[in-house]
Amino acid sequence: MLTVTFLVGCATQTQQLKMNESKEPFKNGDLQNTAAVIQGAFKDKNTLYYMEMGEVQRLQGPSQIPSSTQNLLAADQLVSRWELTTSDKLRRSFSGASSYVLSEGFSSEYDPKPYEVTLLSQTLALNHLSQGRWDDAMVEAKKMAQREKVIEELIQSKVSAVSKVEREQQANPNTQAATSRIENISGYPINLLDDEETRSLKNSYQNPAAYYLSGFIHESQGEASLAAPGYRLAIELRPQVNFFKTSIAKLDSNIANRSKKSFADTLIVIDTGYMPKIIPYQISQTFNIGGNSKLITLTFPVIEKSTERFRPSLIQLGDRVANPELVANIDAMARKNLRDEMPAYVLRASSRALVSLTAQYAADRAAQQAANQRNQNNQNNGTAALIGAIAGMITGYGLQAINVTDVRHWSTLPAQTYMARMGLPIGPTVLKYTLPSGVTASQTVNLVGGYNVVYIRMFRNKATVLTSNDPAALPPKPTDPAAVINTATPLPVTTSVVATTAPMPALIESKPPEGTFAGFKKLLGGFQDPKPEEAALELPAPTVSKATVSSPAVAQPSTPTPAPASNPNPTSAPAPSETPASSNIEGVRPYEPPNLLNSFQQLFN
Repeated sequence: MLTVTFLVGCATQTQQLKMNESKEPFKNGDLQNTAAVIQGAFKDKNTLYYMEMGEVQRLQGPSQIPSSTQNLLAADQLVSRWELTTSDKLRRSFSGASSYVLSEGFSSEYDPKPYEVTLLSQTLALNHLSQGRWDDAMVEAKKMAQREKVIEELIQSKVSAVSKVEREQQANPNTQAATSRIENISGYPINLLDDEETRSLKNSYQNPAAYYLSGFIHESQGEASLAAPGYRLAIELRPQVNFFKTSIAKLDSNIANRSKKSFADTLIVIDTGYMPKIIPYQISQTFNIGGNSKLITLTFPVIEKSTERFRPSLIQLGDRVANPELVANIDAMARKNLRDEMPAYVLRASSRALVSLTAQYAADRAAQQAANQRNQNNQNNGTAALIGAIAGMITGYGLQAINVTDVRHWSTLPAQTYMARMGLPIGPTVLKYTLPSGVTASQTVNLVGGYNVVYIRMFRNKATVLTSNDPAALPPKPTDPAAVINTATPLPVTTSVVATTAPMPALIESKPPEGTFAGFKKLLGGFQDPKPEEAALELPAPTVSKATVSSPAVAQPSTPTPAPASNPNPTSAPAPSETPASSNIEGVRPYEPPNLLNSFQQLFN
C-alpha cells in the first residue's frame, strides 16, 4: 500500500515537472513543442490535460478553435462533476471532511483551482466569440456567475473541514503537535504569498476581466439587466479602470442604439506574461514524540517569483491608439489561492509527519520489547534488535515517502490581462502592436458592425491574434479537406497539432459515500486496466496530424482582403445542470501506546 501511495504522489509531481520543462518553448511561442510535452506528460486525460491542451490549441490560430473548444468543453464537463463530488465529500460528515483534507496528493484526478474554473469559462466564451456564437458565449458568462456561488461554498466548507480536522488531530495524543499555521513552519518563504498585489485581492476566484467580458457579451445581446451586474462587479474589484465606469454609464444608451450603430464597438483583450511555476519545497522540522525530539522533512508547494512581466506599450488599430489598462492579475490570484490553501497543506504535512514518527516509535518499542523478551530467556538478542531497527527504518522511510504535495496547476495561463474598448470603422483594419522583445508587428483584422472582440496573446517575440466572427475559426464542413490555418492571417511559423473532435464525457451522478477501504481500493485500481464500463467514459486521445501555419507577423503587413463577416444567429448550447452534514467526532480517549496499524489507518481517516 505504501508503494502504491508513493507512486501516485510521485506521478503527480513528475507530471508537473514535465510541464515545467515546456515553459521556455511556450514563452517563445513554440506551441508545437508545448503540445507535444502535454501529450507526453499526462498518462491520464484528466481535467488539467484538457485545459492545457485546449489553451495551447486555441493559441495556434483560428482553424484550431474547434478542436480547442472540444477539449475545453471536456474539461468543463469534468469541472461540473468535480463540483458535485467535492460538495458531497465536504458536506457528508466529519470523517468525510477529514479524509478529504488529509488525502491530497494521492489521486491522479485533478481538483481545479478556483481561479482556473473562472478562466475556463472565460476562455470558452472567447472561443465561442471567435466562431461567431455569441449566444453560446452568453451561456458561459451566466455559468461563471453560477459557479462563483459553488466555489464560495466550497471554500467555506474547506475552511470548516480544516478546522474540524485540526481539532481532532490536537485531541489525539499522537498528533497533538499538528498545526495549520504556516507561521509555525520555520523556513517557508511566506514573502512570496504576501506581496501588495496579493493582499489587495478580495479572493482568489473573482476575475474582473471575466466579469467585464460577461457584461460586454450581455450588452451585445441587449440584456441590460445581465450586463449591469457584470460591469458593477468589475468596477468593485478594479475601481481604478476608467472604461469600466464609462461602460456602466453608457449601458442603457448603447443598448437602445444597438441596431443603429454605424461603427465597430470593439473590446481588445491582451494577455501577457506567464504563470510562475509551483514547485515542491522541502523543510526540516522538529517534532516531539515519546518524549524525544525528532527531525523530519516536510514538503510544501511554493510559487516562484514573478518574471517577465510586460505592459503593452503600443496597441493601434488603423489611426487609433488604444490605452490598455490592467484589469486582472492572474499571477496574484494564484498566489492568493495558495495562501488560502496553506492551512490545509500545513495541517496535512504536519499530520503525516506525526503519523510517520508515531509509527517509527511503535516499531522501536516493539523491537525493544522483543529484545528484552529474548534477553530474559537468555537468548541472543542481537538478531531481534537488528530486525527491530530495520523495521523501524522501513516504516519511517515508507511513511515519509507519502509526504508529497500536489503542485499541479494550469501552467499555460497568462499572468496578466489588459483591456481597452474603442469605437472603430467597420471593415478591414490594420492592427499594430509592440511585443516584449521590442519588435512592432502588424496584421489586418476584420471588424463588423455592432460588437467585436480582438484577442491578443503576446509571447516574447510573436503573438497570436484572434477576432470574433472569424470565418477561419468555423468547423470545416464535412466535404472540406482537413483544416488548414487561414493564410490570410499572418501568424508565427509553426506546425500545429490538430485534434479530431471527440464525444463529450457523460456527466456522472455523485455516488454514495465510500468507506476508507473502498476508497483505497479505488486508489489501487488506478494502476490497473480500466473495466469495460469505466473505459467507455474516457475521452479518446486526440489524433495528431500536421497543418502548416502562414508566415510570421512583421512590421510592415501585407493587407489581405478578408472574407465578409456578419453576426450570425447562433444556436444556444444547453446550460450545464447544477446533503446536510452531521458531526460524528469521538471523545478524547485515554492515552495508549502508539500502534502501527492504527497510525497508518489514521492517515486515511
